[in-house]
Amino acid sequence: MDHGSLSVVARTFSAMVLPTDSRPPATAVSATPVSPIDAADRPDRRWSKRLAGTDVDQALAFFSAGYELRSPNVRRTSPRSAWSFAGVGDERMSLRTARFDVDIRSESRADAEFMVIWLRSGTSTLTYGGQSVDLQAGVPLVLPIDDTWDLHHRDISLNMVQLDRSFLSSLAGEDDFAFEPMQRASGDGLRAWQHAVRSHSATWLDMDHVLGDVERRVVAESFGTAALRAFPRRTLWRASVPGTGPEHARLRRALEFVHAHANEPIGTPEIAAAAGLSPRGLQQSLRRHLDQTPGDLLRQVRLDGAHADLRHADRDEVSVAEIARSWGFGHLGRFSAAYRSRFGELPSESLRARS
Repeated sequence: MDHGSLSVVARTFSAMVLPTDSRPPATAVSATPVSPIDAADRPDRRWSKRLAGTDVDQALAFFSAGYELRSPNVRRTSPRSAWSFAGVGDERMSLRTARFDVDIRSESRADAEFMVIWLRSGTSTLTYGGQSVDLQAGVPLVLPIDDTWDLHHRDISLNMVQLDRSFLSSLAGEDDFAFEPMQRASGDGLRAWQHAVRSHSATWLDMDHVLGDVERRVVAESFGTAALRAFPRRTLWRASVPGTGPEHARLRRALEFVHAHANEPIGTPEIAAAAGLSPRGLQQSLRRHLDQTPGDLLRQVRLDGAHADLRHADRDEVSVAEIARSWGFGHLGRFSAAYRSRFGELPSESLRARS
């Protein structure tokens, strides 16, 4: 991949959002691959690819093969419908960016990899399971896996992170791991994702620098861990509040807020406001349905967050105290006791087990 195209790709990831006027100029568009690098030719097993052009049929052939577009319906939005793709990856993950200046409707599908995408420019609506979601610039969303979804893109530029399914399953510690599809990242999860993108994209995309096995795994694990935080599975705690009445909906909103903002300085007033309840109403609702107080709920979610961080942290780079403080636990002794009661081991044992 040439240095000019590499710098453009790096900027799109590091900035999270690439303004429309920052797109590569038309003179950079060609009809053939630009400096493709096969993984077999590199000691670090990374591949890179860049293609660009104005031939819509060529673009459809490429995107249909790579992203299983099924019977796409395409309409030009300008006489010159430019398109491009660039990516760098290995067996665990890849960073990719794509542009397609058309109006396209299609089905799509992914089976072997998790895909996290976010919009840089244009408009995109994804529909799955009867739910339609409009992509928001700079806000990542996780796509379904093992199933089809409908897409409607118009003059889009997208960033994508692909994570190998078996790799992420091993990182999550579950053989059959899967995200809940069509989730948007928010709160602490969004910040964790942005930190991973900004910290590691330039390193990953620098094809002039050979990455050792440890370096490559560190980058992949950083993205994988950030994805696990950005897109937590909510099925279990949503199922803990069965029912379809107004009170059930408000309580689920409270749970959503706590899971998204647990490592922020929130308490009963903020949780109640997010749920549309009074503080006393929140207390009564939690007691009635979950036999918990707001403090119990917040402590449980914070312990779960600390547990996830300790399991995936490097003990040479972070301490138990730092992780405890990041989740609002100011007294290390009380944190350790509560942690051991919930998980059956001390925080230091979880941190050692990771290494």
